[in-house]
Amino acid sequence: MGLASKVALEEVSSKLKTWESEKEKLISKIQLTQDIVKTLSELKGASMKLGQLLSLDLGDYLPPEMVKILGELHQKSTFLSYGVIEDILKKELSTNFQKFSEISQRPIAAASIGQVHKAKIDNKDVVIKIQYPGIADSIPSDIKILELILKQLIVISGKSRIDISPLLKEIKEVLLKEVDYKNELQMHKKYRDAFSGKEFVIPEPFEEYSTSKILVQEFISGISITDWIKEDPSADKRHKVADLLMKLYLDEIFLYRLVQTDPNPGNFLMTPEDNIVLIDFGAVKEYEPTFVEGYRKILIASYNKDADLILTESYKVQFIDERESDEVKNIYLEMMDYLSSPFREDSFFDFSDKEFFNRSRDLSIQMSMKCRYSPPPKDLIFLHRKLAGIFIFLKKLDVKIKLKDYWHYVEGASVHK
Repeated sequence: MGLASKVALEEVSSKLKTWESEKEKLISKIQLTQDIVKTLSELKGASMKLGQLLSLDLGDYLPPEMVKILGELHQKSTFLSYGVIEDILKKELSTNFQKFSEISQRPIAAASIGQVHKAKIDNKDVVIKIQYPGIADSIPSDIKILELILKQLIVISGKSRIDISPLLKEIKEVLLKEVDYKNELQMHKKYRDAFSGKEFVIPEPFEEYSTSKILVQEFISGISITDWIKEDPSADKRHKVADLLMKLYLDEIFLYRLVQTDPNPGNFLMTPEDNIVLIDFGAVKEYEPTFVEGYRKILIASYNKDADLILTESYKVQFIDERESDEVKNIYLEMMDYLSSPFREDSFFDFSDKEFFNRSRDLSIQMSMKCRYSPPPKDLIFLHRKLAGIFIFLKKLDVKIKLKDYWHYVEGASVHK
């Protein structure tokens, strides 16, 4: 019996077996958990990508076995042989394939959805991003299977009233866009329009050679930001990069409402001249003005310690369900106040401060354990994925910055032109 069938059967049978003992229920849940863990550990392709995303915002809602497996999925990597890649390129590019030369036999990068090869067009260095066959077609069925899994896990965790369907819908929509390279090309062009000339380098895309499964762009020499940090750059250089990364995120959400939500270190390259290169725009999400303004109002209310306004605005954008208990609302308010506190201070914030991040994590766990109606906010899953990635970079850069200096971005007065 397949996992999906097992999960569906378990869902029905759990309602019928009202006479079984608590011990039998526990054994049944343990067995189901073991089946799910085994399946999650074998995820590939689109399913792997989904698992990675779900580990971000459902970690506090799931059994620890699930979180461990989901958190390890990003470490998997595989790639197709050049013979298979060449067949895909010939099919997708047709006669344009003849214009490419010196295509690398091995990929220069590989991920869960596709791989990247270096080549030349008219003696110009380019990279070709090639999507694995069948990835896009598998997403709807993968979502259905994971929905069944998650519903059972939510029940196991005692949170059966929480509706995760909006969250799954959000993940599905973003993932479908990520495997549509025509959409990525358009997002790539939007980023070039918005950020070129702002101390960022964005490769030129080649629309005439791109399809829904193939994306061709200018090759720019650089190393990942992680490898750049390992070279022990000067304090001035590290602070400049930290400042640019903060401004990038704040301009993305508050100025352009256009956020590249995948903070993979490989998506931020450093050139020999120490310029930041932005690549890979498949995970770009465009946010509605109403959401951004609501988000802004919540942050400003938190900064001003206005509890009533925090809750009022949070209900509107579904950060918290109004039906939650006063205890949950108080934890939420405490968390918002704590997260806002560094932006009120004139002192420099240390991103290696374990106490701050541990306290933030504790409050998040407390809230998730107490919630009965509020799923992880769908509009925050990708946004805070990016923010968490930026904070990790700043920690690795070993810098201390005054967060208060960036508060004007939140208030809507960005001067980063």
